[in-house]
Amino acid sequence: MALNKNILLKKVSLFTYLFLCFLLPGTILGSSSDWDFNNDEKQAYNHIISLRLDKATPLLNDKRPASAYLKNLSESIRLIITEDPSLFEDYEDAFNDRLDFIESKESKDGFKKFYMAELYLQRAFTNLKMGYDWTAAWDFRRAYKLIDTNTQKYPDFLPNYKAMGLLHVMIGSVPERHQWLVGLLGLQGSVKQGLAEIEKIANSDHFFNKEALVVSYLLEAYLLNRADEAVINFTNLYKNNKNNLLFGYLYMSLLIKNNQSQKALEAYQHLKKFKEGYLEFNFLNYLTGEIYLQKGEYDLAETYFTEFINNTKGKNFTKDAQYKLFLTYWLDNKENKATQAHLKAQLTGQTKVEADKHASKSLGQPQFPNKVIMKIRLLTDGGFYTEAKTLVSKDYEFSSKKDKIEFSYRKARLFHKTEDIEEAIKLYATTINETSGENWYFAPNSCLQLGYIYHQTGDSALAKYYFNEVLGYKHHEYKTSLDNKAKAALANYE
Repeated sequence: MALNKNILLKKVSLFTYLFLCFLLPGTILGSSSDWDFNNDEKQAYNHIISLRLDKATPLLNDKRPASAYLKNLSESIRLIITEDPSLFEDYEDAFNDRLDFIESKESKDGFKKFYMAELYLQRAFTNLKMGYDWTAAWDFRRAYKLIDTNTQKYPDFLPNYKAMGLLHVMIGSVPERHQWLVGLLGLQGSVKQGLAEIEKIANSDHFFNKEALVVSYLLEAYLLNRADEAVINFTNLYKNNKNNLLFGYLYMSLLIKNNQSQKALEAYQHLKKFKEGYLEFNFLNYLTGEIYLQKGEYDLAETYFTEFINNTKGKNFTKDAQYKLFLTYWLDNKENKATQAHLKAQLTGQTKVEADKHASKSLGQPQFPNKVIMKIRLLTDGGFYTEAKTLVSKDYEFSSKKDKIEFSYRKARLFHKTEDIEEAIKLYATTINETSGENWYFAPNSCLQLGYIYHQTGDSALAKYYFNEVLGYKHHEYKTSLDNKAKAALANYE
């Protein structure tokens, strides 16, 4: 596996692919030249980050480095979002022409290598999304070498730290079993270092600070377990950019991540009005289907998952969407449809992203999931706590060891979310003790959550103990993402 692919391919996260959308130069301040953005390019930039890509195209001139850069960014975003393989060959040809053109131009400041590094980053994310892992790894390396050289030559050129910061976070997040590859590629960096570099721009008065702020909010939520703060910060940004489809999508994703699915649904009601001039964003159907599944509104969940499956041009998330379509039938007591959907899910899509890997593992279980436990999980994930507490308050007899342990784990998650910390600690401990010898993710995630709890209460010794415990669990389906979070948490104690 090239670099830390899983952290880039997480579900609520398709958002991570869109990190590159914030590696954009906005209005470049300075002398008027081919490297600066002219008025048309400033307007095109605003269209691109709002996902009005077709409106940006007529404003760009490939004979200018700035325009060539923005055109490549626009086409990268289109490929990443649509996953349309028919666009890839033309994209590759145009990329090489633009890179050669930018490289041939003379520049007296940091723009030239910055643009070149950004082009390689854009293609790296695109290759990653299209399944060309090794090519993506080499593109990340090229981007790293260019921006590293540029930073040394132009240390006061702030855009360098936006690109370098993201690369350092990615490098620092690579699992231990792939560190040999990082060394082989000559890459160095840590999560802590990357976050500091991104913050350097985010806290400045540079025009890029908005993009850097967005990246920092996403990392805050998905890597540092500070989703509450990230949502508050992003809410303010979203309110001032209500016509930006990309920001709206990211806001919706953050709300779901933070167990605020009802608010996410309200955001979707606004986003679905974005039609004329905007890039079609099929993944919104997937997210909306998930919200309705969490709520137990199974007919609506079926509608949105089916819409996503029928309209996707790619293979990512299709197995998970088909699996969740099975859940809509299973939890709605439509056993025949559930059986058919389950069989179809086994034959659908691929298993490159964590959501699809988890779906594949669930599909391989000898029995369908326990309905009560699954409903508790979904209600808790969506933030529908009252309904979840009604279910956990009842007595149940579970026939399998896994169901018994998962029930304790789901109760722990619910009590943790509703701030009954004492009860959550007991249930996390029960989960860890009873999971001994099994490869389920319930125990490592319980360790991670206990680490967060003790970190918040100021017990550094116990926090570090449990974060290190996470790293000791092997072969569970969320190994990469849980390890990344534990390592990011441990970085606070360095």
